[in-house]
Order: sequence, then C-alpha cells, then structure tokens
Amino acid sequence: MKNNLNHYFDYKIGIAGAVVMGITVFCINYFITYVAFDSLTASIKQASYTFFLGGFFMKGAEYIAVHIKKFSLAIFLAVCIPSSITILLTYGMHLFKGTPAPLASTIPTLAIVPATLIWSIKKRKSFIK
Repeated sequence: MKNNLNHYFDYKIGIAGAVVMGITVFCINYFITYVAFDSLTASIKQASYTFFLGGFFMKGAEYIAVHIKKFSLAIFLAVCIPSSITILLTYGMHLFKGTPAPLASTIPTLAIVPATLIWSIKKRKSFIK
C-alpha cells in the first residue's frame, strides 16, 4: 500500500519545528514560573501543534513556491499565506484560551517567517534546475 501522506506533509520539517518550538516554549515557561511540570506540558502541546501544522504548512509553502510561474510572486505568497495562517491561529488560540499575554505568546511563532522564506527559495531553485 502506497503512503500518500508525504505528498501533503513534510516529516523532517515537522520534527525540526517541533523540537525547536518545544524547547523554546519550555524555556520561556520554566524561566518565568520555575514549574517544570507545567512548562513540560506547555512544551509538549506546542511541539505537537508545530509538528502537525508545521509539516503541513511547509509542504503547502513548497507547493506554492514551485507551482506559481513568477518567481517573486511565488516566494511572496509561499511565505505570506502559511505564515499569516499560522500566526492568526496561534494568536486566536492564545486569545480565546485566556493566556495572560496572547501577543507575547505569539511572538515565537514569527520565527517561522525566515524559515519559510529560506525553504521556499531552496525548493523553487531546486525545482527550476
């Protein structure tokens, strides 16, 4: 049986994003509260969220980057669409969940913007060759 999930999901990026964001969230929470269990819980939630949505959105960015003909438009849309959706979802979740500082909790999500830009350019250049 063929696995078609690779067509819609990037495992490597999902794992890398989960590790980076999980560690970031753990450190932020632990150095503010000094409560390891709650910090670990928050980091596991963040890592899970980042694994699934990061892997999915980066594959989407890759698709946009290689399927739009004009280079500058392709890269712009490949960065803006997934980044905007991710930032809005993260902010909305923190806002409605009752996080004391939803905007501050969303700032680490901005780290995906340069990563998405680099990944989109890399995929576009490898597609053109």
